[in-house]
Amino acid sequence: MESYSDMELIGMIRGNDHDAFRELYRRYWEPLLLQAAGKTGSMQDAEDILQELFVHLWEKRSGLYITGAVGAYLFTALRNRVINYFRAQLTQTTHIREVSGMLPQATDHHQLPLGLKELAAQVKAELDQMPEKMRTVYLKSREEGLSAPVIASQLSISEQTVRNQISNALRRLKGKVTEYYRGHSLPNSL
Repeated sequence: MESYSDMELIGMIRGNDHDAFRELYRRYWEPLLLQAAGKTGSMQDAEDILQELFVHLWEKRSGLYITGAVGAYLFTALRNRVINYFRAQLTQTTHIREVSGMLPQATDHHQLPLGLKELAAQVKAELDQMPEKMRTVYLKSREEGLSAPVIASQLSISEQTVRNQISNALRRLKGKVTEYYRGHSLPNSL
């Protein structure tokens, strides 16, 4: 396989040649990984992004037509995935700020833990009541820290569906937090 050009490998990959795919992977994995790690600052996130990229490449192999250099194509695809990674990070940070903004600022540290435990129980109950797909997407996003493209790939759904499920889950949880605080009189010190 080493004697084949990148373009020959792409042609073979379109024909479902696993060995050609492994060779292309072998040629580009390390330089792409170093580029992704340099941009994200995280080797784990870089590996996830690259895995996504190569999974997508294999899934779309039958329609894969590259007119320029294969390396340039892969680095451009990587750049786009890194941009999506940062977009997902920004969205996640925004949601965390939104939800944490609904929690009262504690000045009486003896009363807050009980309130937070009650609230945590309410949030868990709301999570348990969510439709299975919504709960799965939300937990993969928030607890596992996976990006929308990774979740979409794992669950075989579109990235937009992932974003919609996360948005709907957050709306439900925010509603539960708001409902909880409306129904409980807070100490004046909170």
